[in-house]
Amino acid sequence: MTLSFVLSIGVAVGLLYVAVVANLFLVRFRNSAHVRHREQLEGVWLPLLADGQEQIPTDLPPLRRRDLVPFLVLWNQLQESFVGEAKSHLNTVARRLGIDRTAHQLLQGHSLSRRLLAVSTLGHLGERSVWNDLVRMTGDADGLLSLAAARALTRIDAPAAMPVILPLVAQRRDWSRNYVLGMLSELGADVVSRPLTEAAMRVPIEQADRLLQYFSVAHVSDAVPVVRSIITRTKNVECLAACLRVFADVDDLDTVREYLYHPSWQVRVQAVNVLARLGSARDFAALALLLTDAEWWVRYRTARAMCALPGVDMARIQQLSTEHHDPFARDMLVHVLAEAHA
Repeated sequence: MTLSFVLSIGVAVGLLYVAVVANLFLVRFRNSAHVRHREQLEGVWLPLLADGQEQIPTDLPPLRRRDLVPFLVLWNQLQESFVGEAKSHLNTVARRLGIDRTAHQLLQGHSLSRRLLAVSTLGHLGERSVWNDLVRMTGDADGLLSLAAARALTRIDAPAAMPVILPLVAQRRDWSRNYVLGMLSELGADVVSRPLTEAAMRVPIEQADRLLQYFSVAHVSDAVPVVRSIITRTKNVECLAACLRVFADVDDLDTVREYLYHPSWQVRVQAVNVLARLGSARDFAALALLLTDAEWWVRYRTARAMCALPGVDMARIQQLSTEHHDPFARDMLVHVLAEAHA
């Protein structure tokens, strides 16, 4: 290896090091500039947007092109935080600035992040002119965009949005359950209950569990008849488990008891959970049989349910924990008793 070759390698490595350092410096500089720009924008607009007063200054600061996206991010964050008249104030300011027109333009673009921002903005503004566009977007292959479009529809006209989005809730596995639950909860039972329970009866039975999991938002008077009907028409494990989660009436206990020995442990454990909430001392013996279940979760929930039954003396549980013939049952009872006294 010649000296000139070694020197060439050294120079190349040195130049590469300089390039990496320069690139890191440039990235840091850009990030710092972005943070400074955002802080400056918030310093100007946050007092005006968060003021909440009906009287809006006639001489609003100019909104430069480079300010549009950070302004919309700030505006949408405030929309998510505020309620009542404060949201109306935000909308008035936005329309004065022509943000509705800006959002229409971003909606037609190719950037996913900007389209998401536009969808959220138009939803908060209650912009009916994009209703058909948003309905089409609920079928988009991108889960984030389709769900954002569904949320925007509920903000524009919640009752009219229900027939559009509920079949999709049943179909789309890429929609976040927590987000959908939050959305439906925010709309409230008076808006959601009847459309949700009726949709659960209309969708294919194998999709019903996707709607049943949101029945906590529905009125009990709407939910219970639907659950009673669905559970008699399905053998789908997910659907059966979802039905059992909804039961909240002692009149349904005979139906629930039939599923204590179902082949699927997911169904058995949900039946046990219902007895823990609604059962009585008469269920003690049936539950005791499940202490030998092959599935740990069934044994655990069973032991917990037995301790929760009204009229059951804890001394009886204590005695069973030492005398039961099955070591797994004894271990589980000891475990649950220790939890109860922790």
